[in-house]
Amino acid sequence: MSNNPYKPPESDPTGARTPDVPGSPLRAILTGLVIDLGGSAVLGIVLTSVYALTLSGQDMTDAQIDAALQHIPAASAFGVLGIVLGALMSVLGGFVCARVVLRNEYRVGAAMAGISVLLGVMLGGDGDLDDLGVLLILCTAACNMLGVKYGAEYNRRLEALATPPAAPPADTPTP
Repeated sequence: MSNNPYKPPESDPTGARTPDVPGSPLRAILTGLVIDLGGSAVLGIVLTSVYALTLSGQDMTDAQIDAALQHIPAASAFGVLGIVLGALMSVLGGFVCARVVLRNEYRVGAAMAGISVLLGVMLGGDGDLDDLGVLLILCTAACNMLGVKYGAEYNRRLEALATPPAAPPADTPTP
């Protein structure tokens, strides 16, 4: 029976990989931004909720908890964890951007990092950025580009695996 639905699919004995199809730069930028900004926002909500739970266990009033949540110190454990996890989301956003576009990764990744910086400045609060805010926005762009670098290197490795090695030159006898 060759039509057995329970039989695993035949594997390619040569190990050849089909090349990925490049995505549009717009799709790559939007995907990277959603992962970077959306992931950072979700992590921020989760960390803020956990921080609120830890504060409520310290017999604080609701007004004191609200005030503490509005000004989480950057040097606290939750502040540092938020910064590190946000940076990792920026690296992941840049990596995914490069993996989606598959060509001109640095140009498209720089566009994504620039848009991320603009959104960071626009959403940066009351419009008065302090030194730490500027530093974090610049670090976001650097983390985006680090992710793009990793994604571009991964693309090159996959391309090298997909192309068969060149045949060695044939030795021709010399007369």
